Amino acid sequence: MYRLIHPGDHQELPLRMLFHPVGEGVYLKACEADSVRGLVAALLDDPAYEAAAPQSRLVERLRIANDITLLAELEGRRLLISDREGPDTIVIVSDHAFIHSLNQAGFVSLTQA
Repeated sequence: MYRLIHPGDHQELPLRMLFHPVGEGVYLKACEADSVRGLVAALLDDPAYEAAAPQSRLVERLRIANDITLLAELEGRRLLISDREGPDTIVIVSDHAFIHSLNQAGFVSLTQA
């Protein structure tokens, strides 16, 4: 479960994330979720993602990873897509690895409760 929020809203769910970066540490959207899978669902704006089959979730992670690598190229950055961690790599093997690799790449910003 996730909900879109304003970063100043009272926290109701355990995980928070800023996303849709516009540069210089500014993000257009914020959400909170009860799980990492919920954060991915918020990123996709697709509540059905949380209940989807594992193969479908992998396809969605791959699709958005491809979109992000394209955006990175427009900014002059080269990102790889993989099932293993590495520098400048978007890891699509699981929701957890995916979100944390996006955090490391600066495309989302995870906040602590």
